Amino acid sequence: MDLASQTSQVRPKSQQNEARKATQKQQNATRIILLLKNIGFAGLTYSAMVLYAFGILPLWGLIAANVLFYIRAYLRMHDLCHAFSTRNLLVRFVPTALYANPVWGGVAPFITTHVQHHQYLATDQDPWLPYYEGHPLRALFFNMIEPEVNLYNYVKQRGFHRELLENLAFDIARHSANFFFFQFAYLTHVIVQRICHGLGVFLFNFWPHRERWSADAPLGAWNREREITPYAWLARMFFGKALTEAAMYHNRHHIVGHIRVPSHSYKLIAEGGTYTRLNHEWPVHQVQVLARGPKSNFV
Repeated sequence: MDLASQTSQVRPKSQQNEARKATQKQQNATRIILLLKNIGFAGLTYSAMVLYAFGILPLWGLIAANVLFYIRAYLRMHDLCHAFSTRNLLVRFVPTALYANPVWGGVAPFITTHVQHHQYLATDQDPWLPYYEGHPLRALFFNMIEPEVNLYNYVKQRGFHRELLENLAFDIARHSANFFFFQFAYLTHVIVQRICHGLGVFLFNFWPHRERWSADAPLGAWNREREITPYAWLARMFFGKALTEAAMYHNRHHIVGHIRVPSHSYKLIAEGGTYTRLNHEWPVHQVQVLARGPKSNFV
């Protein structure tokens, strides 16, 4: 083989390596930005609690801070869970460290059940199912206790292992410290943030995963661009572009291959594709399709 032929074979490999490095660099930068935004928005709610504890901020200010910033922080935690390994020490402890609403066990219980939700959308094997099936009031109840339900599903599958116990101990320690230093103010903060959490995730879990609000609506993944567009300007003003478009285009997040795309890019990804992916743990013949929405087809 002559030198020219060798060079022509080496160059594409070199270009591929450079492209991979550039992609990895971009992904790392995105993860850092997500983490910083998560900490920043959670920090704003925590700062509001401290100001409330010292009598500087009124109760309505604490409520407003949670309404405006908590769901933004939680959305970035969701994105981080898709982009990072849950065994990463930074991700295990940092994203929920400033939350008053307990996300028990850190991010592992959340992402484990959430990935299964992506795999088994609209089937009886979806651990996310109580959050969006049946009557809206029933779904609202389960969304209000979402962190506890996620922890229950996680323990049922994986048991109490060392890393989970470490995260649970961290949760108990930080909440105990906050109750010790801020007492009634922190309890108020916990209640306000849990209500914001329950109502926020109810809208994200229930509405985009069913055709209608009625109890008998087909399940699946629906685009909500048409319904939200008339009010999108107002939603963006209060909650930002990423959160608004995450609600409008949540169905695209379910397309196989897009699971790692962060919420601020949902609008940019393709609309069509297969949404439900099964794996070897639950063979096809053991999965009951509860209701066929437009995107609950299998591969």
